[in-house]
Amino acid sequence: MAGSPYRRRRVVWAVIALALGGLLYLSTRTDIDVWALPAYLKDLGLSRSSSPARLVADAKADAGRPRAQEIHGLLHFVTAHPDRTFNEDEGAIAVAGLGPVTVDAQAQVDMRVYAPDGDADWAAHVQALKTQHPLVVFSKSYCPYSKRAKALLASYNLKPAPTVVELDLRADGPIIQGILGRLTGRRTVPNVILQGESIGGSDDIMALHEEGELMPLLQKAGYAIGGA
Repeated sequence: MAGSPYRRRRVVWAVIALALGGLLYLSTRTDIDVWALPAYLKDLGLSRSSSPARLVADAKADAGRPRAQEIHGLLHFVTAHPDRTFNEDEGAIAVAGLGPVTVDAQAQVDMRVYAPDGDADWAAHVQALKTQHPLVVFSKSYCPYSKRAKALLASYNLKPAPTVVELDLRADGPIIQGILGRLTGRRTVPNVILQGESIGGSDDIMALHEEGELMPLLQKAGYAIGGA
């Protein structure tokens, strides 16, 4: 037999009273945050201030940040730390937070090695490479092919001018050349790196020039050509 309306109302009010009493008790506890997010949501980086719109905005901002790859690490090292070498201290390099590190050119290098001073703001480093060192030429000062490539690029009157790294004048030249070979597939010089991508050596860029493709490639990378 169904209970009377009065009895059902008493049950409902009892449940509500218990719920309110539980909330009141929890609110007096200083060691418990009633409104805290579950741990698994915190692990995802969410907070009570997170909203769908905020999350979408953050995702867009993150997508727009430059992404650092190992080639960017190498380029940053040779441009931002021209006086440092990978073998400066008995075959090793002193890295902030790591101590002496021996670099194996054939194995992936810890990105912290490429920023030995401990400045790991890679978004800023990649942006600096993009604007200040968009074109880097790894060369050897005595190599005729390197000389031909440098002369061709100089004829374009690029601003900023190509950054030239003479590997034969660096104590760690063989290490850098080995890293370049692993990262770009090109183990010889010159190795011309445009916005983090190898566009080849002397014969390659000469062919691009003769086919009228080098200037558009440079312009696409952000260069304003001063003259060719």
